[in-house]
Amino acid sequence: MACMPRSVEEVEELLRGRGFALTRQRRAVVRHLLEQPGHWTARELLRAVPATSRATLYSTLGLLRDLEVVVELPVPGGEVLYDANTDPHQHLRCRGCGRLEDIPEAWLPVRPHPEQPIPFRIERFRVIAEGLCPACDQ
Repeated sequence: MACMPRSVEEVEELLRGRGFALTRQRRAVVRHLLEQPGHWTARELLRAVPATSRATLYSTLGLLRDLEVVVELPVPGGEVLYDANTDPHQHLRCRGCGRLEDIPEAWLPVRPHPEQPIPFRIERFRVIAEGLCPACDQ
């Protein structure tokens, strides 16, 4: 997993280098994800990038996930959010308004217990701490 923000130009070069076409729609999705930080559902991205078809959006998101440009983040309720922040980090989620915020991995360090080995190689942890944001906690 890359641990640095990528520019639109770097991602476009990565796509070209792997032989993928840079259609206007694919470029618009990449640009939106990298220039509008946050956590996006596919539905929100369809509204934000209106010239993109559903099929193009989903194929582009799958491609960007496979190339480790975005991370898929399953959240309670079965929805998937797409995050272009590929640095190791965790999340805070407000139970009231649903807002999701990044927090540095160091704030919620999660590691396997060294004395209790598990039968597979862990690649990353995705932790979502839930509570109430200041606006909802009033």
